[in-house]
Amino acid sequence: MERQNKKKRLQTIRKIVSMSSLESQEDLLAALRVEGFVSTQTTLSRDLKQLRISKVRVRNGHSIYVLPREGQFEPTASLEEINRTKWQLNFSGNLMVVHTPPGHASIVAYDVDNIRHPFFLGTVAGDDTVLVVLAEGVDREIAGNIIRDLFPKIG
Repeated sequence: MERQNKKKRLQTIRKIVSMSSLESQEDLLAALRVEGFVSTQTTLSRDLKQLRISKVRVRNGHSIYVLPREGQFEPTASLEEINRTKWQLNFSGNLMVVHTPPGHASIVAYDVDNIRHPFFLGTVAGDDTVLVVLAEGVDREIAGNIIRDLFPKIG
């Protein structure tokens, strides 16, 4: 049970960091509490290290937490911008293309890979697009519904 809780906590931390511009561990702990996870600062520090989340200075001079390889870019969109952005799902042959708000593709790819569903052979993520390779003969509608269940914002 502890292993599953840790996995969910780590996924939640990735989601929070990708969707927020948090400057302190206290802010991150508060965001985790809102998501239903009570954690200590020591545990959070270990989680951040495991996820390779670091702090980078952004244009306004403040330092915020970012996911790996995001330090060279502007922070991800605000929640208001995300809510205005339409998620999309398209197909070509045995390829599924998932369009996300900027900075969210890696989370989508991570979650799709981790469900280990036989329909999905693997993913490649950019900043706002995920390429999902489907197994031969997979019904697109069923595959799309599985992804929509994981990410209800997909239209």
